[in-house]
Amino acid sequence: MNCFKSINLIRDYGKLRLWFISSLFSLTYFIVYFMSFSMYQPETHYIQTGMIPVLLAALIVLPMHVILHCVPIWVSGKRASVSFGDNRLTFYCRIPGVISRRVALTSISMPLFLITAAALIGPLFLPQFLHLFAIVSTLNIFLSLKDMIYIQHLWNSPKDSYLEDGDSGFQIIVRRTV
Repeated sequence: MNCFKSINLIRDYGKLRLWFISSLFSLTYFIVYFMSFSMYQPETHYIQTGMIPVLLAALIVLPMHVILHCVPIWVSGKRASVSFGDNRLTFYCRIPGVISRRVALTSISMPLFLITAAALIGPLFLPQFLHLFAIVSTLNIFLSLKDMIYIQHLWNSPKDSYLEDGDSGFQIIVRRTV
């Protein structure tokens, strides 16, 4: 197999630029999300929950996001594990083998679609907790910006390609054509 493309976001974009773009995108998303739902039900009285539920919701988003990355890989019968990063404050889904492009696209997009869909449906049934749903959805969007860039690269790769997870990022590999 040959390497079609190597994707390392830290090398290509830089940590500060990724953080800055994620922050701006998340802030814009939060404003649009909150204003849209506030206009939908303007008479809603929000329940003052305090900081503990907000912090719990924020702390649950990251593990849920990472586990949802691993679920499609586990369902496909491949191995994946949740690993801690270098500073023990971050963790991610580690894929020890090669997975197909379809499984990779599903795995990368799963948290983006599921958590965001739940955060879009939640305020329709519980409008008094709109602020919690907005925070959860915004944090998920913040975490998903890297995923969106990976999805763009995978979407433009050949249909019969595979994805290999490495220490320096992802490698899109294709079968050798001789």
